Amino acid sequence: MNKTIDLTINKEGLAHNIQKAKENNIIIPTIAQMQNPDLIPEKIKEKLSHTGLWDVDPVNLFRISWHNEAKESGGLYQKTPNYVEIPSTVSGVPCRILAMSGKWFPTGCHKVGASFGCLAPRLVTGQFDATYHHAVWPSTGNY
Repeated sequence: MNKTIDLTINKEGLAHNIQKAKENNIIIPTIAQMQNPDLIPEKIKEKLSHTGLWDVDPVNLFRISWHNEAKESGGLYQKTPNYVEIPSTVSGVPCRILAMSGKWFPTGCHKVGASFGCLAPRLVTGQFDATYHHAVWPSTGNY
């Protein structure tokens, strides 16, 4: 059984979302931009250079990435993702173990990416209408 994301457009909901985004200066990053920060426009990077990582600012949507610089304010991106390698002498196993760090995501938690990943397709199709619906995700303690 093939389960795919329903990308049916709800024109009324989409129109509401576009209007709400304009009113609140919200630009939604593409999945490609989140995977490869080199694709993010310079205008956005300029604003990020003056925005704190945990500021409640829509431009921080562009920081839903493993490539954020380890800076609390004004950071941009780095080529190497944020991780720590646990050496075999500590782990006791003969393989590389990489621990990804979610601290440098907006909110200080990588779960913001999973939440946004669920919401984004519904926002851009209008299935989620920002003038009507409310998004709620259960917390596992990090929010």
